[in-house]
Amino acid sequence: MEEAERLLLSTERAMKKVIISSIPPSSTPEVISAIDFVVATLASYLLEEGEDDFDLDLTALLLDAGLKNDEDEDDADNAFTALLETLNIMLDPNSLGSEFEETEDYSHCSMCERHTKLTLHHLIPKQTFPHYLKKKLLPPNITIPNFSKTFKIGQFLNSYGIYVCRPCHSAIHRCETNKVLATEFNNLERLMEHPKIGGWVAFNAKQKVKGEKRI
Repeated sequence: MEEAERLLLSTERAMKKVIISSIPPSSTPEVISAIDFVVATLASYLLEEGEDDFDLDLTALLLDAGLKNDEDEDDADNAFTALLETLNIMLDPNSLGSEFEETEDYSHCSMCERHTKLTLHHLIPKQTFPHYLKKKLLPPNITIPNFSKTFKIGQFLNSYGIYVCRPCHSAIHRCETNKVLATEFNNLERLMEHPKIGGWVAFNAKQKVKGEKRI
């Protein structure tokens, strides 16, 4: 088997595992079998176009697979919705999802140091988690903690981050893709060295926080 074929099969297996977990348990056999078509198509497109250049009408793909039509029952309809949401999250490298949930308490932003509500910036963005969980590895410049025998990569990924204000958080994701953030800007020092991010932080530090609480 050629390397391209092995990579295609590996990609298909990884994607199918994620997609299957997203659909309702009550889904019909027809819905389940149609997923093979969806996965094969997506894997082929991903390998050919690359993650950053991926451009495919996901709704049309699911329709072509027979996962939704005029006679759909609730099971197929629910599966269609779940699949579409899952695929959009998986394939959109700039999708932030819950990355921007604010804390209720006020504190100092790790970047601009203003006193305001904060969001947790995952230094290895959530959208790259599947890649590292599958390989059971972290980016080369990050040392896996050895202080716990029960250490799990998933736990580390979810907790490895810094608390920053929403404007600084937005600036981070405007400047680089999630893939680049995960590999090249995965600590506070490296983020602050980024010319665009560093320039933004210097500007934002001078801005007054709306509804700021005095301390």
